[in-house]
Amino acid sequence: MKQKILLTYVESGFGHISSMDSIYDALIDRYSDVYDIQKSFILTEDGFPNLVRMNKFLIKQVQNTNKIPYFGRLIFPIIALLGGHKLLRFFHRQMAHKSFKQGLEALKLRKPNIIISNHYFTDLLAVEYKRRIDPDVVVINYNPDPTLHTFWDRRDGIFIVDNPLAYAKAEKYKFKKENLRLVTPCVRKCVENNALTREQLRDKFGLPQDKFTVVIADGGYMLGRGPKFAKSLIKSGLPITLCVIAGNNKKKYDYFRAIEQGTGRLKVSSGMTFRTYEFLENAYELYGAADVFLTKGGPNAVLDSIYMHTPVMINYCPHVIEAGTVKVFIGMHGCGETVYRRSKSIKRIRAFLKDKSALMQYEENIDKLIADGNGISAVADIVDEEAQKQRLVYEARGIVIGSDDDDGAHLLTDAADGVNDGDVDIDIKITEDKDSPKVEGDILR
Repeated sequence: MKQKILLTYVESGFGHISSMDSIYDALIDRYSDVYDIQKSFILTEDGFPNLVRMNKFLIKQVQNTNKIPYFGRLIFPIIALLGGHKLLRFFHRQMAHKSFKQGLEALKLRKPNIIISNHYFTDLLAVEYKRRIDPDVVVINYNPDPTLHTFWDRRDGIFIVDNPLAYAKAEKYKFKKENLRLVTPCVRKCVENNALTREQLRDKFGLPQDKFTVVIADGGYMLGRGPKFAKSLIKSGLPITLCVIAGNNKKKYDYFRAIEQGTGRLKVSSGMTFRTYEFLENAYELYGAADVFLTKGGPNAVLDSIYMHTPVMINYCPHVIEAGTVKVFIGMHGCGETVYRRSKSIKRIRAFLKDKSALMQYEENIDKLIADGNGISAVADIVDEEAQKQRLVYEARGIVIGSDDDDGAHLLTDAADGVNDGDVDIDIKITEDKDSPKVEGDILR
């Protein structure tokens, strides 16, 4: 039978979902006839109670980093100081052990030959699955962030980064050199393949053609500074089109929707066109309709905007990951600018209304970055290369890969049921007890 490639999805900010989608797209496009490629929201699909609670916990921490001042800026260095991945390994294996065991059970149910992750927790599960259950499984991690934090388990697995800053951090944190891979940034095919012009996209969303257009988004939860910046721009009365994407934050959506309908406390000036939106699957198209995208430093939204040829204005970086977005996309590539004060954003947009030369330079820089190519093909080829190595190991044992007969399927299933080092009970009892809160294709090897 075909080797099974399992892509493990985690909602820890929507960038983790979109970056995994980009890898899935590339694998399906290039290797769907070679491998059994499956994606799974591994923490929620089986309904394992403690694993579902862990998923909610992870989402809550992402939200906290955006809405609680200094939470994100403190939590990353504190965890690093206390041991980084070793501390988190202890937490998940000892204090939150029920969700950890249920995570291993979820993987065991799927019997993958290759596990792809892009989050520290699913990375930990994959590494422990290899150590405890199937020593032949291949672990591949894609870091979706422009920099690197200390949460990642570096004991095993191929580790892919998409820029030199993250690569240098991986070397600093002593990742095994032979496991490191460097590709260009990865973006979904639907974004890369967009063929609509800015004018066509404005028509699609019913936006005026003749107005300078600003789109504001704040991640999927809109818990950063976006609402405050939107209110200030509304009060400014600038003759622009202002679009606000409230994401899954219904309270914020209702607030701005009332303003749009004229029933809110804030009133939109006659010269301004104002629109508000809930979560959009095609938000990248709205970015492409804009002259500038005003957002926090979420790397995947910024990358989507860049691939839509729209310069970015970054107004908030709640932690080290998003600070890395500024270093890479603003500092290194010059794809936009920072506006950490509301008054500065109004000043800069007012300046753009008179002179777009700075925006034109940003767009030229964006074209140079995009010319380096989408990294998803390189990631897919890395996965294929590691799968071929695994195939040789199987075939040396007489396991035929690529055969559709039952014998081949039985042998691969046996391989996935392999070794248990005694550190965990593989026949995991699922309980409902709460956890104790105690340049495309260029690869550097």
